[in-house]
Amino acid sequence: MLGADQVLLPALACSVGVGEPGHAQPLKQCRCRAGMRVGLLLRPAHVEHEATAQAQRHPDRRQFRAGRLRPATGPDPNERGRLRAPLDASQPTPEVLVALAGSGKTTTLQYGALLLARAWRNQDGQLAAAKLECFTDKIPLPIYARLTELMAYLRKQYAQNRAPLVGAPPRLLLEALAALLDDPVPGLSVAVLEAWLQRGDCMLLLDGLDETGDAHERNGAMDLINHLVQAYPKNRFIVASRPFAGLAERLAGFAERHLRPLNAADMQALLNRLFLALRLDAPPAPASPDAPQPLVAEAAELWRNLDRSPRLFDMATNPLLLTSMAVLVEGREPLPTERAKIYQKLVELTIEAWRKTQITRNLPPSKWQPFEESNDAVRRRLQFLAAKMLEEERRELPLYRARELLRPIYQQNNPTWHEERCAEHVRTLLSEIALHSGLLQAHNSDDRFSFSHFTLQEYLAARHYTEQGSDKPDAVATMLGRWRERRWRETILLALGHEATSGDQETAQRMVHDLLATNEAEALLLAADGLDEANVYTIPELKAQRHAVSRRLQALAALTSDWQQAAHPDPQIRQRAATLLDRLRADKAHPDRDDDPCARPGLDLTRSDYWAARIEPGCFSMGDNNGKYDDEKPQFDYQIKQPYALARFPVTNQQYLIFMDSLAGRGPDAARAAAEELLKLMAQHEQTIDGFRPRGWPGEHYRSGEGNHPVVAVTWYAASAFAWWANHSLLSAAERAAGHLIRLPTEAEWERAAAYPLQLHANQPRAGRRSYPWGDDLSEQVSGPISATLQANIDLSKIKSPSVVGIFPHGAAACGAEELGGNVWEWCSTPTGKYPLPDDLVAESLYTKHKSSNSSYVLRGGSWGYESANVRCACRYGYHPTAGYVSSGFRLARLFSLP
Repeated sequence: MLGADQVLLPALACSVGVGEPGHAQPLKQCRCRAGMRVGLLLRPAHVEHEATAQAQRHPDRRQFRAGRLRPATGPDPNERGRLRAPLDASQPTPEVLVALAGSGKTTTLQYGALLLARAWRNQDGQLAAAKLECFTDKIPLPIYARLTELMAYLRKQYAQNRAPLVGAPPRLLLEALAALLDDPVPGLSVAVLEAWLQRGDCMLLLDGLDETGDAHERNGAMDLINHLVQAYPKNRFIVASRPFAGLAERLAGFAERHLRPLNAADMQALLNRLFLALRLDAPPAPASPDAPQPLVAEAAELWRNLDRSPRLFDMATNPLLLTSMAVLVEGREPLPTERAKIYQKLVELTIEAWRKTQITRNLPPSKWQPFEESNDAVRRRLQFLAAKMLEEERRELPLYRARELLRPIYQQNNPTWHEERCAEHVRTLLSEIALHSGLLQAHNSDDRFSFSHFTLQEYLAARHYTEQGSDKPDAVATMLGRWRERRWRETILLALGHEATSGDQETAQRMVHDLLATNEAEALLLAADGLDEANVYTIPELKAQRHAVSRRLQALAALTSDWQQAAHPDPQIRQRAATLLDRLRADKAHPDRDDDPCARPGLDLTRSDYWAARIEPGCFSMGDNNGKYDDEKPQFDYQIKQPYALARFPVTNQQYLIFMDSLAGRGPDAARAAAEELLKLMAQHEQTIDGFRPRGWPGEHYRSGEGNHPVVAVTWYAASAFAWWANHSLLSAAERAAGHLIRLPTEAEWERAAAYPLQLHANQPRAGRRSYPWGDDLSEQVSGPISATLQANIDLSKIKSPSVVGIFPHGAAACGAEELGGNVWEWCSTPTGKYPLPDDLVAESLYTKHKSSNSSYVLRGGSWGYESANVRCACRYGYHPTAGYVSSGFRLARLFSLP
């Protein structure tokens, strides 16, 4: 694999050869620094993430898909007309991979490039299809490049005359790429690259867009990329970036993709490979060909810690944090449960590892001894450089600039040092740290340096601002004053986390206070994120700040009674606020203690406010002769025969976890007793607990912050089993004997609740009918008064995932049930059939006398990835009962006894 300072994709070091099309030249073999164990762990781990059943396919299947890569749009995009028109599969669609810090963007691109290059060298279509889901007649030549290096070259090349950069001609990027590849691929010219691109045989993987500089520099980089795509449209393009303002607008023609967090299988595979790589051992043999790979001792130890701690498990879904945890386990360090503490331990450990290397190298006495400076002094030097790089918007630091910054410090501390000695000291210090610690990476023969991961640079910068002695308040205020700049977000979060857990808690209190004092939504969200980073629930000194932030989040997310005045109109903001509220353990049906923030209704299965208003029997008109889809026709009259109520919200992850725990023998007596009876029925029908586990959960628990998201990726069988369990655990035997019942709603019950007022008009079965649960019109606005904005989580909301229940109160039906339109498709208890429905249609369940024998059951309501036509009250859909997609959930219905 090529070193980190080389921009050609790693796999081309495998003697692939590049030259004029059809005339390959051998590549020079790569140079790779070994480093210490810690350094190895800090470098990207190329882990194979197998495609899972949840991996969603895009119509343009000529891009590669690793198992963690998912589209930002809704699920099941190939379904008949249920999404907006798919992208034209006849042309490659450029893509932008957007993910947060440490989520594995670079690893994904490099891993994809590695396997794709192997497939390209041998024209191995089976490898490309099996590992990357790359389906194409001809394997593309992958070219991986870091945009920071390309843009740095262009800035230097045109420092005196920026005119050639105006208009961003695409040839400039090729010029930079050819120049930077001159060492690993001698003789590679712009003409050669142009020839390959003209043929349309390449896949360009452009990494680190967000790290290219300030907004002006990023815009210039995006212009270059856009023009390159326009000039060579037959090629494939994937750009990786953290999110920032203007990204989607500037790369308007790009399909947005996201990386899902690691799941349990991913974590175990990554840990095993990391520890095996450290020891160069052969992996232990599985017990049988079909058995999973056994975990090595260190991986098993770390996995036990993760499995016991939901917070650690949640943090470990981030690849960088999981790798950092592995470093600490390797160094026999205890695992903290806060991100800032993990990075603190990581930095201490890597510097100590570097120190031990210097001591044991047996250098001659005449050689410079780098341990003249203490570990803390070295850390402070790195912190200072990290802060200056952030201020100057640099991802890489030239050696001359490092010397300029550190020379005054060394001359002040060592008055006898002349300028040449200071310069040599800085060069040696940075080179040795890069070679032996993994904290830094050296480029161009130690002429430039960068931190091995941008997040480590951000952490060290945060420590710099919080360690300024008497100047600390001003330094922290200066840092906090840049909260509006996306580039400073991680540094502020890490500073707040460090001060709350390891530093000065009064500083953390002031930081939260100053952010709240702005009265701006983004500042509130940043404060909430910082408190969550600090695991604030365990810090009594910050309880007042947690409560103040929680109350504001509730209001912002439309989860209070005054939502019409207090809520934010943008659904993405409401979603972020509600998710953070859950992460702070403040979004509950009732408080744990008297001093907790106020609760909200609809979240507790055992309370009466879980249910919407009661609907009485009566005749109504079902279907729509003017509907968009044929299965909505003809409209007909249908008689509801028993009073009922729908749940206020779809079943949530938190509620479903209670069900799963009861099946495992945990929880309240009534829940466990019902589960014991259910397990007997499950055995009769060959259903298993694992089969009922939501496929979207990373393990046995949902992700932190998603407790009040609707549970998704559950089958019809799982939904009906939950309903059976709820019926037997929530209702007494006497209530059930009297005719009370909890189950999935029938299709007719669902449409009656969604489309009509509580009271039907006599002899007018269609009177009062609504097109949507909230009315006849759907707003596309996301600004202004919330009551006039988009009423449902559909594709227009741009949330791009299930949302916290309750953040669309203005989308409620007349009965008070919310989110009957949008968020998730909802399973019904009745099979799919043509209209008109028969009068004797009954609710089915695998565990009742009306046992399931059908191959398709009804789904209603549309979901987060679908267009507005699918949230109409008349829209219906059917799917196989074993299907469990990321768009499908369910809600309960409660039937009351007849008088």
